[in-house]
Amino acid sequence: MSKLRQDAWTGEEDKLLANIVLSNIRTGGTQLKAFEEVGKQLSRTASACGFRWNACVRKQYKEEIQQAKTQRKELAPTQADNNTKTIGQIVNREQSPSGDIIELQVLINNMELLYKKAFEGEEPHNQVDTLKKQVLFLKEENQKLSAEKDKIEKEYNKLKEIIESSTRLLTSGARSFK
Repeated sequence: MSKLRQDAWTGEEDKLLANIVLSNIRTGGTQLKAFEEVGKQLSRTASACGFRWNACVRKQYKEEIQQAKTQRKELAPTQADNNTKTIGQIVNREQSPSGDIIELQVLINNMELLYKKAFEGEEPHNQVDTLKKQVLFLKEENQKLSAEKDKIEKEYNKLKEIIESSTRLLTSGARSFK
């Protein structure tokens, strides 16, 4: 179990909290991730860091938060290029119970950035056409994956039958030796 602290926050701890949260805002990360990072450094829970940020520190950094959001928007085209890779990594990664919620939030944020970038300055009827193309692509991809899933299931069932048959043969052979 993690060590919990109940002592007052110092000015240095507030600055560290602010710096890490602002850094995450600039890079498109989540505040929850920032709270966890600060919590590890200060031996506090992520909840305590989040509470401190929302109750006290955030109010002192309104201008810096706006600047960080502006910087994030300026970096968005660069991030959009990296988002596809991030999404692929998230989809293909091994499951880790502790990171699922954070990973899902990153995925949602990345999808929102991609959506905004994809439709910047585009007319509504063009957006519909683009979305129809995306739906068609996803349907085709779904069909391919379904076919592969069916193939794997058939192979699995064949293997299962072989194992069951082998088990029956072994047990009947063992009985005949008795």
